[in-house]
Amino acid sequence: MTDFEAKGQAFWQWLEKNGATLSNGIGFKDYRSEGAGRGVVATRDIKEDEELFSIPRPLLLSVETSKLRDALTGDDVLDKMTGWSPLILCLMYESQRDDSFWKPYFDVLPKDFSTPMFWSSDDIKELEGTDIVEKIGKKEADEIFSQEIEPVIKNHPNLFDPAVHNLDLFHRCGSLIMAYSFHDEKDGEDEENADTDKEDEEDEDEEAPPKELLAMVPMADMLNHKTGYNNARLFHESDCLRMKAIKDIREGEQIYNTYGDLCNADLLRKYGFADENNPFDLCELNGGQVIDMFAKDDKLRDKKIEFLMEEEALDDCFVVDTDHVLPDELVSTLHVLRASAGEFKQMERKQKLPKAQVTAPVIDMAIDILQARLKRYPTSLDADMTELQQNCNTNKRHALLVRIGEKQIIHNTIDKLQQEQGKRSNDDDGGSESTNKRQKTA
Repeated sequence: MTDFEAKGQAFWQWLEKNGATLSNGIGFKDYRSEGAGRGVVATRDIKEDEELFSIPRPLLLSVETSKLRDALTGDDVLDKMTGWSPLILCLMYESQRDDSFWKPYFDVLPKDFSTPMFWSSDDIKELEGTDIVEKIGKKEADEIFSQEIEPVIKNHPNLFDPAVHNLDLFHRCGSLIMAYSFHDEKDGEDEENADTDKEDEEDEDEEAPPKELLAMVPMADMLNHKTGYNNARLFHESDCLRMKAIKDIREGEQIYNTYGDLCNADLLRKYGFADENNPFDLCELNGGQVIDMFAKDDKLRDKKIEFLMEEEALDDCFVVDTDHVLPDELVSTLHVLRASAGEFKQMERKQKLPKAQVTAPVIDMAIDILQARLKRYPTSLDADMTELQQNCNTNKRHALLVRIGEKQIIHNTIDKLQQEQGKRSNDDDGGSESTNKRQKTA
């Protein structure tokens, strides 16, 4: 038995010993050769709605269940922390304790990560042109460590060792939460997305009900994600979290949860991989750059920006996806930006955005935006496609998949707009010809 298998077996036994129920139709499988690490496989045919496993709530690792709160006697520092910091600190504490209740769980969690947070500077260069680099957040994370986490570590030498509980461990625990945590909901609803829209967790939702708790859920996070292959879903019940099959699963098939309908850029940033031909891919068009392109010297620039923001049309970015359709907000924004002083005055008087009609001038402006977006990449789509067919390291391959997906969206959207241009031009020519014929006949 390999060390990988032994740790998986010990984790399985720990789960059963502590009240988890595990179907005899599932088992662990080593998918490292496919770049997916440990996964869950069907060891027999499984029927839709069949229970795969259930995890009692005491097994969840959260700020409420970690022993750190008790160890910090008389110190309410966890309650004063913001965002993910309390759970990160709990993971830093529990993961380094040989006597931690969750040690068998930590033994099967990854120690190394393939997310851009841990890439070399050379690998990061492969992401040039994408928006991932600005979203990695390493600098911001470093500041959180120095401002919130490090002071607690230094103030409690009986609980933490600065040589062990350091910045590197902080990043690894933060990445575990990014990739593996769930929102624990006790209302019995199903967990539609395995990561519970953690992209929104980064900007705390003030309307989120207080009964939600960010937690690590042993076993639930063993299921991998593959776009279009989701066949299981997690359900929250009062005493446990239950994973069920949402379709028939054949023996030998991998069991997949879903991380949500995410584009490759988000999959790579959060989970360290990208899917080929991802139907949920998208490309972001920077809102500020759109303004600069068409209102740089406009005397009404500030007023137009204020108007667009009040009408909720202008945002940090506009999104174009695999439908290759310009978002209404972008179309309306372009109408406002090209409006004359008189036209804009009417818009202000009506306090209403112009209709999102894709007119000929809007098409021209949109094509200019998309072509400018393409220029951000140092390589062409054809070059990327060729390079993808060659042997390259995993990070480069994932970066190529992100770049290719975004570029294909841009190229296809430009093609679609140019076809619309040509169609309108032909219609205009045909209309003129018909008019001339009628005049000659008369």
